[in-house]
Amino acid sequence: MKTLFLHIGHYKTGTSAIQKFCSDHAHALAQAGLYYPAVARPQNNNTNHGQLSLSLAQAHGFQPPPWYVERRSPDEVFSEFREDVEKSGHNRILISSEEFFQLGLRENPLAAIADLRERLSGFDVRIILYIREPMSLLRSWFNQRNKGPRGTRTFPVFFQNLNPDFLSQLAPYKCFVEIFGSRNILVRSYVHRGMAHIADFLGALGQTSFPDLEMTDNDILVNTAVPIERVEAKRIEKRQERDLDTVTLSRISSLEGLLDKTAQINRAFSEIARKSNIPLTSALSLTNVFRHHRALIAPLVAAGEANDKEAAILRDIAFEAEKHDLELAAELMRTARLIRPRGAIIRRKLEEYERLLAEENARRTG
Repeated sequence: MKTLFLHIGHYKTGTSAIQKFCSDHAHALAQAGLYYPAVARPQNNNTNHGQLSLSLAQAHGFQPPPWYVERRSPDEVFSEFREDVEKSGHNRILISSEEFFQLGLRENPLAAIADLRERLSGFDVRIILYIREPMSLLRSWFNQRNKGPRGTRTFPVFFQNLNPDFLSQLAPYKCFVEIFGSRNILVRSYVHRGMAHIADFLGALGQTSFPDLEMTDNDILVNTAVPIERVEAKRIEKRQERDLDTVTLSRISSLEGLLDKTAQINRAFSEIARKSNIPLTSALSLTNVFRHHRALIAPLVAAGEANDKEAAILRDIAFEAEKHDLELAAELMRTARLIRPRGAIIRRKLEEYERLLAEENARRTG
C-alpha cells in the first residue's frame, strides 16, 4: 500500500514556505523517495495541491478565495491525481494544502472529511497538522486578510466574528481524528522559521537528507506581513465604499461573550497543544486583543486620521470591563485616551484604574 502524507496546514504556519521548497526541489525529493505531484495545483497558486482541497471544500459549502479560478469537480481532480500517482511508480507521496483544514470548519465537518477519506481509499494516509499559538495566529491572520482585496472590520470586531475553532484548532483536529484515527495524525508546533522549519517538516516525514542539496534561509520563501504602521490605513482604504463608522469603529455586541469566547479558545488550545511535539501556551486575552488594536491605530492617531467616535466606544466598553478585569479596562481606556487625549472623563478614569492596579500589584508583591 502506498503511503500518502497529507499536509493540511494550519493557515499561517509556514505552509507557503514548505510548498515552495517541495515544488522547487521535487526532483531531489523524488530521488530521496518522496513524490510531490505536479498535478492538482491551482494556476494562481501553483506550488500546492489546492485543486484537491478546494474542489472538495467547495462541494461542502466553502466559498473559495478569489485567487482560485478553477471550476473542476472533485471527481475530476482526484481521478487525475490517482492516475498521476500510479504512473509515477512512487510509494511515498506528499500533498500539501492548508485549504484541507477548511474541511474541519464546514457545517458538517465529519461528512466533508469522510468524503476526503473515501477519495483517498487505498492509501495509507498520514496527516501532518501544524498548530500556532492563538494570539500570534490572530494577528497574522488579520494581517493576511487585509492584504486581500476586501479588507476586514477593526481588529477587535475581526476577533469577535472569527470562528473560534479557527484559533483553537482543536475541533477540526478532532474531526480528522474521528475519520482517520489519532495514530495517523501528527501534530507539530509552529516554532521554527526558514530552513529549520523545512527540516522540522521533512524530518516529521522521515526525510532527513537529500543528495547534492544545500539550502540556506535566504532560499526560503517568506510570506511577508504588511508593516504594522500601514495595516490600518490600507485596511480602511480597501473598504472606502462602506460607511466610515462601520469601517473604523469597534462596536462589540457583548463583552461577556468575548470573554467567554477567549476562555473557550484557550481551553481548547491547551488540549491540542498537549498533543504536539513542542508545548505551546496561549497568549490570547482581550487585554492583548485591545493592546494590539492600539498599536494598529496609533499611526492613524499620529496622522490625525483616527475616528474620534472610537474613543467613546472604547471608553464605554472599559466601564463595563471594570466588573470583570481591571487590566482590560485600563487597556481600553489607554486607547481611548490615545484617540482623545483631552477627554476629562477618560483621563480621570484611566488615572483611577492605574492607581487601583498599582495598589493591587503592591499587595501581591508585598
